[in-house]
Amino acid sequence: MDGRGVTNYSKDKPSYGFSTATTEFDDALMSRGVVTFEQAMIAKGASPQEARRLSDMKFNNSVEGRQVDQQSTGNNHEDTSDDDDDEFIRTYRQQRIKELKKDKNAIKYGDVIHISRPDWNREVNEASRSGTWVIVNLTRHTSSLSARHDEICDIVEETIRELAVKFEQVKFVFISSTSAIEKWPAENLPTLFCYRYGKMQHQLIGINALVDQA
Repeated sequence: MDGRGVTNYSKDKPSYGFSTATTEFDDALMSRGVVTFEQAMIAKGASPQEARRLSDMKFNNSVEGRQVDQQSTGNNHEDTSDDDDDEFIRTYRQQRIKELKKDKNAIKYGDVIHISRPDWNREVNEASRSGTWVIVNLTRHTSSLSARHDEICDIVEETIRELAVKFEQVKFVFISSTSAIEKWPAENLPTLFCYRYGKMQHQLIGINALVDQA
């Protein structure tokens, strides 16, 4: 561009008819800082006051446009976030419903069950096939080895009763040792058998075994 082209933007001597629209040439000059928007409007025939008003209008429209874009982008983000939250809530609610139904349908015991040998298969093996833990405590038939030994066996039985109340979904079973296994040695008491999935998973036989686990 030459000096004459720039001179055409003189504030005092507009070179052509007034128009609010800018040309590519106008935009090029403004982008390079050669003229301002007000000078461009004055060169098109606007008065200084009108040029200033148009400049303010252009600035306000530009700001509002950016705010609309930002708000639109923000709303889209919020909408996406809201959608994610809704999906999470739906998934969580469905999971909780499943858990509550499972808990509702689960068998609860809450106490010790006394059985005899003919009940073993039904109350122990079959009851544990679904994944329920069945804890079998062999109780002494009569007084065993000593008063101390009897006391320990009593403590174990009382502890199991407390656990049965606390863990309702675990089945705790008492059976006389001689009823469960003929001639089961008294020195093997206390004895605990832990069944799950129809099979014995763990066993604790005698005082030493219980002490080691403790």
